[in-house]
Amino acid sequence: MLALVAVLALPGFSLFAHGSPGMLVTHLLLEMFSVVVSVLVVVIAWHAFSREDRRIASTLIYAFTVVAGVDIIHALSYEGMPALGSPSSTGKAIFFWFMGRGFELLAVWLVALQVRLPGQRWHWQLAGGLTIVALFAIGTWRLDWFPQTFVPGQGVTPFKAYIEWVLCAGNLLAAGYFWHMAQREGGGPRHYYFAAACFVMGLGELTFTSYVDTSDFLVIFGHVFKVVSYALIYAATFRLGMREPYELLQRSEQELRSKQSELDAVLRQVPAGVARLDREGRYRYVNQQMAQMLGLPVEQVVGRSFEEVVAPERRAEVSYRWARAITGQMTSYEGQMRTEQGKALYSSVSIAPEHGPDGQIIGAMAVAIDTTDLQQLQRQLMDSMHEVADLKTALDAHAIVAITDARGVITSVNDRFCQISQYGREELIGQTHRLINSGHHPASFFHELWRTISGGKVWSGEVCNRAKDGSLYWVQTTIVPYMGENGRPQRYVAIRADITERKRVELQVEQMAYQDALTGLPNRRLLMDRLQQGLVASARSGQFGALLFMDLDHFKDINDTLGHEQGDELLKLVAQRLREGVRQSDTVARLGGDEFVVLLSDLGTGEVEATTQAGLLGEEMLRILSQPYPLARAEVNSTPSIGVVMYQGQGQRAEELLKQADIALYQAKDAGRATLCFFDPAIQSAFQKRMAMEADLRLALTQGQFQIFYQPIMNGQRQTVAVEALLRWRHPLRGMVSPGDFIPLAEKTGLIVPIGQWVIEQACAQLASWRGDPQHRAWQIAVNVSARQFRQPDFVPQVIAAMDRCQILPGQLELEVTESSLQDNLQDTVQKMKLLRNRGVRFAIDDFGTGYSSLSYLKELPIHVLKIDRSFVSHVDTSDDDVAIAKTILSLAAHLGLDVVAEGVETESQFVTLNAYGCHLFQGYLLGWPVPVDELCRQSVLQATVP
Repeated sequence: MLALVAVLALPGFSLFAHGSPGMLVTHLLLEMFSVVVSVLVVVIAWHAFSREDRRIASTLIYAFTVVAGVDIIHALSYEGMPALGSPSSTGKAIFFWFMGRGFELLAVWLVALQVRLPGQRWHWQLAGGLTIVALFAIGTWRLDWFPQTFVPGQGVTPFKAYIEWVLCAGNLLAAGYFWHMAQREGGGPRHYYFAAACFVMGLGELTFTSYVDTSDFLVIFGHVFKVVSYALIYAATFRLGMREPYELLQRSEQELRSKQSELDAVLRQVPAGVARLDREGRYRYVNQQMAQMLGLPVEQVVGRSFEEVVAPERRAEVSYRWARAITGQMTSYEGQMRTEQGKALYSSVSIAPEHGPDGQIIGAMAVAIDTTDLQQLQRQLMDSMHEVADLKTALDAHAIVAITDARGVITSVNDRFCQISQYGREELIGQTHRLINSGHHPASFFHELWRTISGGKVWSGEVCNRAKDGSLYWVQTTIVPYMGENGRPQRYVAIRADITERKRVELQVEQMAYQDALTGLPNRRLLMDRLQQGLVASARSGQFGALLFMDLDHFKDINDTLGHEQGDELLKLVAQRLREGVRQSDTVARLGGDEFVVLLSDLGTGEVEATTQAGLLGEEMLRILSQPYPLARAEVNSTPSIGVVMYQGQGQRAEELLKQADIALYQAKDAGRATLCFFDPAIQSAFQKRMAMEADLRLALTQGQFQIFYQPIMNGQRQTVAVEALLRWRHPLRGMVSPGDFIPLAEKTGLIVPIGQWVIEQACAQLASWRGDPQHRAWQIAVNVSARQFRQPDFVPQVIAAMDRCQILPGQLELEVTESSLQDNLQDTVQKMKLLRNRGVRFAIDDFGTGYSSLSYLKELPIHVLKIDRSFVSHVDTSDDDVAIAKTILSLAAHLGLDVVAEGVETESQFVTLNAYGCHLFQGYLLGWPVPVDELCRQSVLQATVP
């Protein structure tokens, strides 16, 4: 570039004289070099291009054929050369120069753009020749068609200079494009050669833009640039057509040898035997594994026929397979052989025909794989499959199996699943288990299930499902996730067992354990559990709750009169009304008998509000339970008594609350029944004292704390004729306990029965001790008998047994009973009294006149004595009404032949008045206090000595 700039800067001068032979020879030699290069380019393009570069061969053949031809004509048309068709001239030479440089520029651009000319190479060779002829004709005879390019004495014309600049620009652009292609991936040295050639050619064109004479040194200098450019084009063409293919061949051979080495290494390491056989059956190649299978070293196998190498027992099979391969058929077979130790070896062999380059079969390829381990695995797999099949058969017979995908969509079910769900297999597959969801379990149950199995863990539990017909069934379920390569479940296998019958039995057991068998209500056990839960919930929320304890008034009378079956029916109706009358959140329970409990919750956070709410609900229950009950045999009216206790938090135990409600219930009973009472702490204190007394009372009899006191019964002359045995309790800590406190307690607890029998036995023993005493042996002893004791089935035999032991005489023992005790089961009462009367027992009606007296039953009873109650005696001397009652009783007794005893005589006026009315027997503090037997005997002695 610098040289060109320097040359262009020099003033013009001539190297040769105008038209001198030296100039013509030099020009001709330079042009002939270019022609030779062009011809070589054509020859190389015709013969030596690789397959991938053939797309530019036609371009080079055509363009450089034209370039070679027009360059020869250009050299021969130079001024001073012999005429060729027309006289030689500078304009004619310039025309062919332009054609040569133009086709050369066209060629490099077509090569740069990878333009592929259609047709065969000879077509373009011929086209190049015809183009030369056409250009020769135009340049020789029609040069006047073109503008003048050179003026003698003036030099090149602007037209000529313009064309040279265009050729220069075209070559320089082509140089830049080739350089860019060389820099890109896949470029090569030839692109650099083309880039350099175009660059030199472009620079050389500049020397032809300003010369004045054809002998100017710039002309020679420009031709030198052309020669250099053509030399570079030749180098690029040679590189393209000869050197690169040769280098590619070398690389290919090297790669082939490398791949052959790699193939040999692979074949040595591959776990299979490989062999090549020719058409005569000789081994051309075997790898180490094949040699080991054949039992020989590699060098002893190659070159030998397979018939010499293969074991005799396999020779026929191999020969048949090899023959099929030679005929073009691929074949495979399984072989077996035994080692010298007798071990069985298995192999899988494939033999395929090997084709030569011409497609002809030149031999066979054999590949043998040792399948001994595979055969063993297959046998184990078959055994496992049989085992799995047996297990599946057993599983299908006894288990419910379903398989789902990762989303829970059912993909497979067994017959047991279809049978228990009542859905067909086609109805189940593609659905989720929502199809059989019973709604029994909350959503959280299934959220926890999915959280477990989606985490790759096994889930087990009991699930309630719904069959197609709407029936429910229970299954014990185990869901196993099968994990994929990504560590997430790909599918789930659910194995279930039908536990419907077990759940039914469990439900029955639970009902028996937690529910009342008659009414279906929660029993005491379940009530206490819910009460405890209610206390916890109340502590958390601050809400008040209430416990309502109730029973039916006079339920025993209904049971006794209508029978237990009707009584049970009544209890069922009561339970039904209670269930219907409470809120959804409340609990109704039956403790037993006619006792019911209602547990109310969430009554409010204020005590007044909550108590009012509980009272209103209790009153409503009182109202609905007091309505008539239509039973099968009669319509019954029954009322409840209700005790209520409030609670808040966990300040009290559940058992304590139930006791307090029971106390409130007894308070309601004492208030007249058919009412509702709230628990009073004062009543609880009394109740606790009562309970403590009851505990002591149970020990009193066995520990000898009871004592008999006797109160005298006197006649009108104030002589003792009988005594009443009165029970006293001397407690070691309490001291003397009032009979008014412990006798009612003994009645309620049933302790009155053994205590009463003890009193009778003590009375009989005392009568026996007096038998030898002239002063006391005529006395009678009266003993009070409770209604409960009298109703005992063994009451009569026990009394008779006591009398027999003590040899009691007739008329000595008198039993006092109340009117109320006589009214229960009158027939049984009369029968018992008659049996005892026949043994000499006397009967007295105690507190006569205070009960519902009936002359009809009084007439039937085998009684001997009427005792006027102290309530009529206390005012008999001042009250006309009491006088009338006393006279009536005395008159009635006289007509019935009965004795009369006036109780509670405490004043002389009372004694005188009653004596005047005809009463002959008296008892009271006026005549004597109840005292122990020793004191009684001392008093009687003193009484006998008084005149």
